[in-house]
Amino acid sequence: MPKKEKIKKDYEGHRERLRKRFENSGFKAFHDYEVLELLLSFILPYKDTKPIAKDLLRKFKNLHGVLNADLRELQKTIGIKKRSAQFLKVLRATIGYYFEQKAKNEEIQFTKLDDLIDYCNATIGGKKNEVLCVLYLNSKNNLIQSENLSEGTVSEAVAFPRKIVEGALKHHATTVIITHNHPGGLPEPSAKDNVVTQQIKNALQTVNINLQEHLIITDEGFYSYRKNGILD
Repeated sequence: MPKKEKIKKDYEGHRERLRKRFENSGFKAFHDYEVLELLLSFILPYKDTKPIAKDLLRKFKNLHGVLNADLRELQKTIGIKKRSAQFLKVLRATIGYYFEQKAKNEEIQFTKLDDLIDYCNATIGGKKNEVLCVLYLNSKNNLIQSENLSEGTVSEAVAFPRKIVEGALKHHATTVIITHNHPGGLPEPSAKDNVVTQQIKNALQTVNINLQEHLIITDEGFYSYRKNGILD
């Protein structure tokens, strides 16, 4: 008896075209939903992942929001069960882990604001509590060491100017960048952010070390003290 021909579903051809596009040029010219659709295809091989991807983006606004979403919230989307949600969370954690390993084993140089934003989004973006991260740099803006100095509540992270000075001297840094996140908030600095920034800048100046930047990261965007002329 002849074997039945397997009927190829419409989305399978589309999925193959997405994979071919990625092989040829990476994510260049991909829409957000196509990136997410392709990612989900590896964990949901027998489903059309385009509508699932679009539903996730409608709910969480962008790919960044999807990867930073709560595990239980992800599972409220039709087509996303626990394993798929775990896959997205593992992917998010892998991005941060990659940058941490890269910082240990390779030179990371911050010569463009976009590079700094990408790094900070990967390492502290999406955390539920405020985290103050300190980046110690040499004279060429190469990253020597990064450390999460404090993790506070959703609305407050405690900064320690003396600890930052001690860290800068320990790592022989010539400049320092500080960055923190505003979970669920806007990127504009608070009055306390401004006070803490000035305290850290003043403390570093006592040992002739420059506070190069203070970057605030949120799901809605970022705020650069340097770009806004505050650290000039």
